[in-house]
Amino acid sequence: MDTATHVMTGVGLAGLSFLDPTMANHPELLSSMLFCTIVGSNAPDIDIIHKWKGNDIYVQKHRGFSHSIPAQAMLIFCIAGSATMVNGGLYFSTFLLWTCLAVLLHVISDIFNIYGTQALRPLRNTWIALNILPIFDPFIMSLHLLGTFLWLSGLSSGIVFSYMYILIFIYVLLRYVIQRKIKRKLLSKRDSGVTYTLIPMFRVDHWGIIASLDDRYKLGKYENGCIIWSKDIMKADEKSNIIRASKKNTFVHFIKKQSDCIHAKIIEKMDGYEVHWYDLRYQSRIDEPYVAIIKLDQKLNFVNSEIKRGFIRPTESAE
Repeated sequence: MDTATHVMTGVGLAGLSFLDPTMANHPELLSSMLFCTIVGSNAPDIDIIHKWKGNDIYVQKHRGFSHSIPAQAMLIFCIAGSATMVNGGLYFSTFLLWTCLAVLLHVISDIFNIYGTQALRPLRNTWIALNILPIFDPFIMSLHLLGTFLWLSGLSSGIVFSYMYILIFIYVLLRYVIQRKIKRKLLSKRDSGVTYTLIPMFRVDHWGIIASLDDRYKLGKYENGCIIWSKDIMKADEKSNIIRASKKNTFVHFIKKQSDCIHAKIIEKMDGYEVHWYDLRYQSRIDEPYVAIIKLDQKLNFVNSEIKRGFIRPTESAE
């Protein structure tokens, strides 16, 4: 999820923590609890420190080791231990419990996105992405903002956020059911060798669709029960010497390992070639899409590479 949602999740968990008898009897611990839940809700994104090495390193490291089982455990104990020290060595178990929930919710919510995480590392190094929630979900954010407003208005935070998280659970379950329904509809009409990837959008009845055929990708949308195809993108020629030369770059290895929806576009230059590699799953400006630009000379020797991230739309640029 996005940073703002992680922060609001921390606020929500701090409100929910008043169901804990320790917090109910010691409301003066709220500031320490907010520290545990807000920092815990953002702690796995500590890998942002890799940004100083460049976008290519950051993208490859993001949601990797920092979201792994050992890293989660280390972050939980460090955050809970810090809050305990500030409070004279008391309430460690309470801080540990709610910090653990904050860190786990961060990782779980990231798994529901298209980017995914290596949450089971070192047991499994594969990327886990369920493609159920968009990177930023306005419904989940709105519920957190409403819950915070009701808490500040004087209502019981434990009760308010209990209902809120029940609603979020039902909402995620609904998205899962709709996703399964669309997959069944697509598979019922599937031609031999076609695979489908669903991209969650803001509305539960709107989903992006990528169909992978032998020679091309088809991009479309599921809207209000209807499947609408909008664009065909020819797949890169894997036999092309230019494509094969660009694939030697480590970042290209990374994106091909992470996604099955990869497209490459060759651009001829005066002094050689540029090969632009796109992950077609990123069809929204919110998703922070990226493009890897591999520069080759006229003899197909590697010159340099550049990773661009931000407000780009690879599905339009990759035609």
